[in-house]
Amino acid sequence: MIIQTKNEIILLEQLALDSHPPLKIQNFDGWIAGFSKGYTGRANSVLPLSDGNLPLESKIHSFEEMYKKEHLPCRFKMTSAAPKNLQDLLEKKGYELRNKTDVLTTQSDSQMFLERLESIEEPEEIGVIITNNPDNLWLSSFFEFENIADEKNQQIAKKQFKIIEKNKNLSALYCRLQNSGTDIGVASAVIQNGILFLLNVIISQNARKKGFGKILIKEILENACLLGAKKLCLQVVQSNSVAKNLYKSFGFEYLYSYWYMEKQQN
Repeated sequence: MIIQTKNEIILLEQLALDSHPPLKIQNFDGWIAGFSKGYTGRANSVLPLSDGNLPLESKIHSFEEMYKKEHLPCRFKMTSAAPKNLQDLLEKKGYELRNKTDVLTTQSDSQMFLERLESIEEPEEIGVIITNNPDNLWLSSFFEFENIADEKNQQIAKKQFKIIEKNKNLSALYCRLQNSGTDIGVASAVIQNGILFLLNVIISQNARKKGFGKILIKEILENACLLGAKKLCLQVVQSNSVAKNLYKSFGFEYLYSYWYMEKQQN
């Protein structure tokens, strides 16, 4: 399944931005620049959502100056909805392609999705804890499993979750998967107008390749559907074939791709 309209991509990219919000946002001629002190590429990049009025050369230079002031590399999050000729112009300016990622989707009422949920059995020792906000236990496991040890980055992540919590247009879920009372996985989901983005799906290193990933996905998606999620979306790096195959087993299909064009600071 491939999205045919630019407006659909823009809608999902705006929701993706709300799902992983920068600490600071600057709008400039139809494009959005995010700044989060360097923590994650998504929260420190330019999202070119419309053609705008200014020449591309001028706009690129303006954003380069913005990121230079923040002591960050200038990075553009690109999709097929980006303004015409922007990709070619960035390449000519020395920008390099990074982290090509696919956006996948399915519908909560699709037969394959429902059958997959019903087919997954959970051992008695498996427990699930669902909350509407990331409590300290969820955060602790998330930081451990994602290897986020730097205190500065932990504080930035906490601020991002607070931004989500304060956004009245969003509903959020945070899931902890336990085996005999010990956390072995976490995930989160953000929902807006019936559209869900699945995020932060991670199983602890010593619990991988044991089928826990599919249980974690089942639990958070089932609970999200109870909150009215209809269109289910997620992002997966193209090179991660294991994760892609897992999501496709739930009926997720290709929607569109995004990638970053990045220029390192001199």
